Amino acid sequence: MNIWLPYIAAGTGADVSTVALADGLRDRGHRVTVQAFPHAFELTPWLLWTARPPRGCDVTITNTWNGFAFKRPGIPMVTVERLFVLDPALAPYKSRAQRFYHEQVIRRFVIASAKRADAVVAVSEYTANVFAERLGVPRPTVILNAVDTNFFSPAPNALRATPRPPYRLLYVGTLSRRKGSDLLAPIMRRLGSDFQLYYTGSPAAPVLGRHLPDNMHALGRLNLEQVRDEYRKANLLLFPSRGEGLARCIMEALACGTPVVTSKVSSMSEAVDDTVGRLCIADDAKAFGTAVFSLLDNPESLTSHRGSARKRAEERFSLDRMVSDWDSLLYQMKTRA
Repeated sequence: MNIWLPYIAAGTGADVSTVALADGLRDRGHRVTVQAFPHAFELTPWLLWTARPPRGCDVTITNTWNGFAFKRPGIPMVTVERLFVLDPALAPYKSRAQRFYHEQVIRRFVIASAKRADAVVAVSEYTANVFAERLGVPRPTVILNAVDTNFFSPAPNALRATPRPPYRLLYVGTLSRRKGSDLLAPIMRRLGSDFQLYYTGSPAAPVLGRHLPDNMHALGRLNLEQVRDEYRKANLLLFPSRGEGLARCIMEALACGTPVVTSKVSSMSEAVDDTVGRLCIADDAKAFGTAVFSLLDNPESLTSHRGSARKRAEERFSLDRMVSDWDSLLYQMKTRA
């Protein structure tokens, strides 16, 4: 099939997911055109009505924030919801301006995209449920998000030694309240010097607080190879997020055989259970500290968690599985056309 993937670049995980989907579809023999538009169009996506799909386009795959702008006569369109920002559970972690923008602007865009689309896809069961309930529209088809499990993998021929203090923890992601970054310092103060946290981003991020404990270390901005190396070195991924569509860092960590300690909210339970990590009560720094300690205090159990983490990623979050699901959906759309 000849597939068009237009999107407005935002520099977020949605961009990464769009490009990864395109690569996977190409590997299956589809002709795919990825077309990125400047972020300035986020507020005025209707100005992209003049963007032309590739000649002979069979289907367009878009994102919900702007999908309506890329619907063209005679060409089926699928729109994808990756993080449903209208989820009421996220409201406490937004500024007043963000709440206004999401409710008064993005809501209209998302509804318009859902109505114009021939199919709506959500990246997790949770996202599909809250999308339908909040907007009063049919429940989207679920195609779980994915990562490249060939790239994100345990170090070749490497056996991780039994962990000993200081234990190495990792946080990967934007430093924001939604992702629970403000909880990192309280958690690490509870854990003490036997636990060292390495986190992506700047040590000066306001959400972290003014006085960070000595066991927190900023990694700055990393490329993909560097991020993969950090997953491989870490004993655990610490990710106290308060809401996700389906977090890429969790899938990447699992693919590298790194257990995950995260919050029991939104889609987290679709990726993490007691066999691959721990789910904690959101906002409870004490519960996170206890979970981290309990995992690292039992070397035999930790070894089992590592193997289960990799298996979970291969079975649920591989690109091959995701692209197969997309192939099935696109075939159904083609036969209905």
